[in-house]
Amino acid sequence: MPFNVEIWVDDDPGRFTIYIDKKLITERGATTLEGVLRKHIRGWQRVDEGLVYRVLRAITG
Repeated sequence: MPFNVEIWVDDDPGRFTIYIDKKLITERGATTLEGVLRKHIRGWQRVDEGLVYRVLRAITG
């Protein structure tokens, strides 16, 4: 992720987003985290795409 950001949490009204650098988490870990969050937060979804990176880059500069 840009500017050495490893974890970024964005808590907007109506939306809670967690960004985690790919080098910090395995596919198994990401799937497990997604399952835990889905169990406790209705409508939680995992998004793995370039748009996420571009949005975070815009936020961090």
